[in-house]
Amino acid sequence: MEHILNIQTEEIQKDGKDTYYNHRYEPTPYELLDQFFDEYPLKKDDSFVDYGCGPGRVLFYIHHRFHCEVTGVEYNEEYYKKCVDNIKSYKGTHKKKVHVCHCGAQDYIVDDRQTVFYFFNPFSIEIFMHTLSQIQDSLLRCPREIKLIMYYPDSEYIYYLENYTEFCLTKTIPVGTGSRKDSRESFLIWQ
Repeated sequence: MEHILNIQTEEIQKDGKDTYYNHRYEPTPYELLDQFFDEYPLKKDDSFVDYGCGPGRVLFYIHHRFHCEVTGVEYNEEYYKKCVDNIKSYKGTHKKKVHVCHCGAQDYIVDDRQTVFYFFNPFSIEIFMHTLSQIQDSLLRCPREIKLIMYYPDSEYIYYLENYTEFCLTKTIPVGTGSRKDSRESFLIWQ
């Protein structure tokens, strides 16, 4: 897929710059993205946000497959620059629908048209709570149906969503292969 899209997103962050608050970048495997989105496709008019997007694997995958507008939010300057480089080299059409913002997730102001928010355990529960507040502020300004998609979710995220928000878990899609399948290796959709 990297060759088809003309992007580079394979590496796992090993520079030691991850912290309690901002977790390391690890790309969601394409095989698992295929499994999930075969069962849960997006609509062309969805607007997708990936928090902790790294160099943008999920952004380019979503844009290529569903032709949605996509936005990445990336705190790490090195990964932000890699994502910008990938936007320049990307072979997809309508590149103007691919964006990346260099800021902390808690500082990102949600556009009132954005409808799908993706989290692959990118940061601490404290940042998650502030980020969710930004999403909820957007809902107050512009009521609409939104979805939170979580891959390999942290139990603190789940506890917070269940006990302190109006979001409801609507679907769980286990993914992966092999006999050592991890029970956390699932996508959870909240609405």
